[in-house]
Amino acid sequence: MFYSLMCHGKKHQTYEPETLTPAPADFTRIEIFKAAICGSDFMVLNQTHPYKEYPAILGHEFIGKITDEDCAYDLKKGQWVTGLSYGSCGECDYCKRGMDNHCLKKVTYNTAGSSGAFTRTMTVHHRSLAPLPSGRTADDYEFVLAEPLSIVVHALDNLEISHENQLTVIGAGAMGLLSAIFCREVKSVEKVELVDKAAARCAFAHSLGFNASNTMSNVNLSKTDVLVIAGGETLNLNDYIGLLRPGTRVVLISYFDTPVMLDMNLIVRKEITLQGSFLSNPQDLLKAIAIIEQSKKRDSRLKEIITDFITFGELRDFMLTKSSKGKVLIDKLGVLP
Repeated sequence: MFYSLMCHGKKHQTYEPETLTPAPADFTRIEIFKAAICGSDFMVLNQTHPYKEYPAILGHEFIGKITDEDCAYDLKKGQWVTGLSYGSCGECDYCKRGMDNHCLKKVTYNTAGSSGAFTRTMTVHHRSLAPLPSGRTADDYEFVLAEPLSIVVHALDNLEISHENQLTVIGAGAMGLLSAIFCREVKSVEKVELVDKAAARCAFAHSLGFNASNTMSNVNLSKTDVLVIAGGETLNLNDYIGLLRPGTRVVLISYFDTPVMLDMNLIVRKEITLQGSFLSNPQDLLKAIAIIEQSKKRDSRLKEIITDFITFGELRDFMLTKSSKGKVLIDKLGVLP
């Protein structure tokens, strides 16, 4: 028997026998071999996510294998895949413009009525999925980073930034570290620094070769060209923007746990460009997969972001009582001792 980890309310998850139903049209079932915990999973568990509801199976960062015979979009049974955190119709005006993340018929995972990766068998929309490169399997576990890395690609890949620019990232969690590594290794930005109030996260960022500080006073924001907000904890954006030089670009990746006040006159006076970035699209996911594949063939720090390795049976208590300086990889999905 296999199990799902069901989230029924704030800080309330239980292991329950997995329930399998026929996959609806445009959906397929995949067997989950590896998964990772996203910050948004904690938001759902702590009842701070802006739109996801209970009961829910959490988890959307995964490596899986297709188990259904009938698949669309050139997918086939036995194929190793990863995917986005949602499914899109491919037909609405937004999808036709490449903005699948704003699909009018979007199916979101990890909320009431949908599936998630913290189980053995996940029911996934075909358009969520992308194949792993030939020969890659669950042993190549860094591909669980494809979905969060695709969010970074969506936010930063088209940003005009050169190796001479200085990038500052607020938040040294997984999204902040992925942003920093992407800019250094893909965009060739040499000056990258991070700010995080947690000393352990700063120390980990240092170990990856970045300058990092747990206080804003140690960072020279007046020289920053691009400020990436990758931490959703309570912060006063006005304090940061007040220290930026005119013309700085600010990219917002994370959701915020609490309301944020912003001095619009300060934005106008300093000619600050604010750019919000929401999820990613199938093209971003393919780019992320290609970046991970390239990282396996060169000197990269990408895989080092995965710092903790737990089993499915340890997952519930880990999410309630522990924390990690990097990504947490989950093995043996659906299997209890």
